Amino acid sequence: MDELARYLSLRARQLGLADLPPAQAPADTLAELARDTLQELIALGLLPDPDPAVGCWSAPRSELH
Repeated sequence: MDELARYLSLRARQLGLADLPPAQAPADTLAELARDTLQELIALGLLPDPDPAVGCWSAPRSELH
């Protein structure tokens, strides 16, 4: 099992979704799992980041060095 699948299954258990059919799971809990899933897919580069954070490495280098 890959790390993403392991993380998502652990997260589903933490949210109490392991013993519920998806149709009976609370919508807010499913939404939380969906948000976590999307964040992980973005972090892995499998989805584009809709709100990229510009890091310090993107700034031009100082010519004082």
